[in-house]
Amino acid sequence: MTECWRRLALPVFFSGFFGIICLAQKADLPEEIPLWKQLSDNPIDYPEGEEMLTREVKPWALSGRCRAFRRVSEPTYAIHRAKGEVTGGVGLVICPGGGYVDVWLDWEGHNLALWLAERGITSLVLKYRTNERRPGGRDYMERIHDWETYLPAVVSDARESIRILRSKAGELNLDPQKIGVAGFSAGGNLAFSAAFDVRYWQGELRQAGHPDFVGLFYPWLWEGFEEVARKAPRTYPTFMFNGGQDRVTPAVDCLDLYRIFLERDVPAELLIYAKGKHGFGMGDDAGKSAAGWKFSFVSWLEDQRFLIRE
Repeated sequence: MTECWRRLALPVFFSGFFGIICLAQKADLPEEIPLWKQLSDNPIDYPEGEEMLTREVKPWALSGRCRAFRRVSEPTYAIHRAKGEVTGGVGLVICPGGGYVDVWLDWEGHNLALWLAERGITSLVLKYRTNERRPGGRDYMERIHDWETYLPAVVSDARESIRILRSKAGELNLDPQKIGVAGFSAGGNLAFSAAFDVRYWQGELRQAGHPDFVGLFYPWLWEGFEEVARKAPRTYPTFMFNGGQDRVTPAVDCLDLYRIFLERDVPAELLIYAKGKHGFGMGDDAGKSAAGWKFSFVSWLEDQRFLIRE
């Protein structure tokens, strides 16, 4: 690992052990804003409060941070305004991953948003409500909040984020018909559910919270996703990628979803890289080929006429 901008020996608790982290230069991040003006009767509650974990910061991490948040009961968002020469008014809601237990806000959120901002894309990074494993539980089904309670809540977080970004189209110079949602791993499951799975949509969000395109980045597609994709009342242009070495969210699931999209004439694109284990984020240390996924995503947005180069 190359030398970091600054090194501080700080004891940090992560995954049951103490370690030393390397602090890289931190970028200025936008303010976190409460997602809901009033969140009454919230079924996701953690009396002990929210917890933040940290890991070693990679030298190439644009945010200069590597934080994860768990026991999130009050979701927030932060908006990165577009810079650069690409125009078209594209907005993207980014849902970081973390198994619905953690939200890796920088690794799979702010790093991408900062990179996209330089290419003319405005992003909203969502810190959504999380679930928690039951004491001693290891299986993904063994959670504090049952899925029938949790999923409608977290999907409403994602769809509210889409609605918020669309509602700010005027002040952010966005086209309200070019608002997408994307996610990594569990965040990919969230993006998929927000776009296609009507079982978890609530109230007026059926209308205001729809995306115009979808990004699924090594997405967690659990049992039944094929039927959801086949029966979804609306479909959207979708970009997917995965690593062939991924054993957590296997690439074969993306292949199955891609076949369904082809059957439904969805403008879909799928990239599967030979290298790239689960959770490689921006891909800068996953191999030269896998590191190109973000460039392919931007090119795909151009092909779909969301992004326009002057």
